[in-house]
Amino acid sequence: MTIERNQSKTIDHRELFENVQILFGFYLIPIVCIPGLIGNILCLIVFITNSMKRFLTTKYLLFLTITDTIKLSNDLLYSIVLIIQTVDQQIGKKIFLILYRYCHYLNTVSTLSTAWLTLIVAIERYVLCNLDGQKRFAVQRRSRFICYSIIFCNLLLSLPVFIRYEIIPISQNNQTLINSESPIHLSKFGRSRFFRVYTIVIDIIRAIIPSLLLLYINTQIVYLLCRMKSSAGTAFHRLTISLIIIIGCFICCYFPDALLSLILNMGYIDESYQRRAIREITDFFVTLNSAINFPIYFSISYTFRRSVLRLFVRRTKTFYPTTYADIIHRQKHRQSLHKLGDMV
Repeated sequence: MTIERNQSKTIDHRELFENVQILFGFYLIPIVCIPGLIGNILCLIVFITNSMKRFLTTKYLLFLTITDTIKLSNDLLYSIVLIIQTVDQQIGKKIFLILYRYCHYLNTVSTLSTAWLTLIVAIERYVLCNLDGQKRFAVQRRSRFICYSIIFCNLLLSLPVFIRYEIIPISQNNQTLINSESPIHLSKFGRSRFFRVYTIVIDIIRAIIPSLLLLYINTQIVYLLCRMKSSAGTAFHRLTISLIIIIGCFICCYFPDALLSLILNMGYIDESYQRRAIREITDFFVTLNSAINFPIYFSISYTFRRSVLRLFVRRTKTFYPTTYADIIHRQKHRQSLHKLGDMV
């Protein structure tokens, strides 16, 4: 009786997981990722233009947009592989086996970079609300070095994730592996205590520490912004409000995912169907966080909105008819300028 109950529970959990995977993998993730990628590409173009370079935060936002674009591309690729599996299961599994470790590594790098770049943006905005113009320049000069350092450190820090799983080779003679649910299993390193300690450290670094610090810094920025009544309505004020909303979205989207990974020790491919269904939902909110920045910028920041609209508006040059009197007037004006130059 107990065996039959356990089998019925696993069947129910598997149906639940498949329904959740279809809902998020087939529909919600592409609906979020495709507009999010278009919005992030527009953000990259706008942040490179001259109209946004004058803001000190632009370089941080540029690197943040790059990491969000990598995250969205990675999740969209996951949806594409799921769609291929419905058409041809064997080809879909082969593509899944080839890409899984690389995508898992890129996902870890992008989420770590997004977390710490968001924290740096909050710290920089808090500093800008307090310091004078000369000290703001010092913050801007170190921005590129800080961004490169964060990405490089995260690339190194995420390397153990790449060897967490091992792939059982699928041969035509071994039909049990072809028909198995997942040929990807935890490696010896992935089952070791060292990797468990490593995942705890990563989850703390990825979301727990940034979320707690961001919650404190965000309240301080709101307090300082309320005191800066003279900046109300300015471009600095509107950009700060948009960053406050982005920080709040990060806390809401990242904290549940990190909490599940930290407390329940939840992975993905090696977990039960019930936990994998929960993980699909929490991963979706992390994806949503990477796609939500463009609508926030566009709806609040007038400078950003104007820069985006200029990309789609052709600049028409106005030509005025030149008469003979205009030519004589220009020649007299040039002669007078030459005389003034000779006198000097």
